[in-house]
Amino acid sequence: MRRQLMIPGTSQRNGVVECKNRTLLDMVRSMIAQANPPISFRGNVLLTVAYLLNRVLSKSVPGTPYELWHGKKPSLEHLHPWGSIGNVHNATHKHGKLGPRATKIVFIRYLEHSEGYAIFGEHPISGMTKIDSLIVEFLEDEFPSVGKIKQDLALYEL
Repeated sequence: MRRQLMIPGTSQRNGVVECKNRTLLDMVRSMIAQANPPISFRGNVLLTVAYLLNRVLSKSVPGTPYELWHGKKPSLEHLHPWGSIGNVHNATHKHGKLGPRATKIVFIRYLEHSEGYAIFGEHPISGMTKIDSLIVEFLEDEFPSVGKIKQDLALYEL
């Protein structure tokens, strides 16, 4: 591998990087079109796309990038549609014993260094926040309306 500097404004000369950037942005645009998230979630869309691209076949290398890095095939059983609604178990609800045991959440990305999901939902103590959880029940065909998420974000800024 060799470091090469580019003249500013001539990014078209590096075809491989430009092709990968276009692939990333095309996937980000399609996921945004499906789930229609608020602007503050769009960085998470890009992280999710990079996570997915590392687990699918590539023409430039035999196998997947994940396979080359870790030496084993990636599991795809945990993948879910980005931005879908789900429920996460919540044993410490503010209504006590008779309160609901699940909290409605929105899936925002996969965790980088561990199994599980980064989700956006109501935390019993601190209001709307990002929560990391391993056990989530996803409703893969349901996506929240943008107005509802924006209203929650306005009340509880991340």
